[in-house]
Amino acid sequence: MVGLAHPFHVIAHRGASGYAPENTMAAFERAAGMGVTEVETDVAFTRDRALILFHDETLERTTNGAGLPEDFTLAELKRLDAGSWHDPNLSWDRDYAGEPLITLQELLDRFGKSLTYHIELKKPMRGLVSAVVAAIEERGLAERVYLFAIENEEGLKEAQRLSPGLRIAWAPEKLLESDPRAAVERCAANGFQMITLNARNQSRELVELAHRLGIEARSSGISSREKMVAAAELGCNGMTINWPDWLQDYVGANSQ
Repeated sequence: MVGLAHPFHVIAHRGASGYAPENTMAAFERAAGMGVTEVETDVAFTRDRALILFHDETLERTTNGAGLPEDFTLAELKRLDAGSWHDPNLSWDRDYAGEPLITLQELLDRFGKSLTYHIELKKPMRGLVSAVVAAIEERGLAERVYLFAIENEEGLKEAQRLSPGLRIAWAPEKLLESDPRAAVERCAANGFQMITLNARNQSRELVELAHRLGIEARSSGISSREKMVAAAELGCNGMTINWPDWLQDYVGANSQ
């Protein structure tokens, strides 16, 4: 029996996005219906500075729109269909045509303190950090959030200053490639709580270093059951996954 790291996070990636369109309310509802208590999402500004939940650089893959999300108002983005696209690797069990995009506030208001939120700042945008922190703080949810970014160290430090109760997760991908030990050490030295590794760059050595330095190491890029098991067996503190029920079953079978 494999012992799991503690804490261990089962995190529904953009909601239960293996089963419903990513970053829509349907995906988060599906995750909650599975009994998942942690979700990951991505946030950026619209043209009118609303906090839209959206992953890609452009709209084409997951909506019937085109172009950069930040070039459109929230009202314009709300009119898009975010539920009719298709990916053969996903396992949607019904028609989600017409499913709209949602805002960070809609997600937080729907689930409140029933979930823990891993919120990724999609790109550096002027005022984004303070707007996201304000939305979290206004709802008394700072202790239910990990704020995350790929690179963007300064944005995470700003969030740390604005809301000391927030937990910070960081993926310094360039440094992880060039000097992985230094990446983990820098994350800990910044006072961040979690380093986010990837199926491409994680190792037992890095996970153990993170734990010695008092921080968590979670995994990402989990696209198969094999990668899921490998990350857990390295000692990672859980992972984001499109099919959270896979991980729930694994945890159930491996809990001490």
